[in-house]
Amino acid sequence: MSSCKPFLVGAGCLPVDEMRAGSNAIAKAWGGKLIEYSCSDDPKEVLGSLPEEEGLVQLLGDAAMHNSYGGSWLEALGAWRQPIVLMTIPTSSGDLPGFASAYKALCESLSVPLVGIVQIGGDWESLHRRLDGLPWCGWLSKDCQSDLVNSDTLIKYEALKAEEIVLRLRQRLMDIIV
Repeated sequence: MSSCKPFLVGAGCLPVDEMRAGSNAIAKAWGGKLIEYSCSDDPKEVLGSLPEEEGLVQLLGDAAMHNSYGGSWLEALGAWRQPIVLMTIPTSSGDLPGFASAYKALCESLSVPLVGIVQIGGDWESLHRRLDGLPWCGWLSKDCQSDLVNSDTLIKYEALKAEEIVLRLRQRLMDIIV
């Protein structure tokens, strides 16, 4: 593995604001720099020039979509053995669509090291999450980094949730690279 800087990848094409909010919350708890790329960027060029310093990489767009560079970002991440964290959001009804399951299966078929899955927004249904067999690492509210989180108690609560997620991610990352 050329670098152990995990990529934060949407399971599908997540809205940019929600992806950024979740990525920023996780990056703040992770420490280091959060680097942002788009799925329209050339994956070979990006992967060949990643900085070595501590941090995370946020990938905006649909990583499974084929691009003009020949293949998809997920294929490139698998070829380069780059670990990823999938980010997913619920539907307006609060249900989780099948994107998380589909992307997990796609990661397995493309040999992409999947560290875990984080839900952004909606309600956290812990029983359902345990029963679906996916590698969940936790949940962040949709407004985890917005101005809507305006009380100190809420800000501390969101920060604690992000720290808990990061602890799970770091442990799973260590299991992957060993």
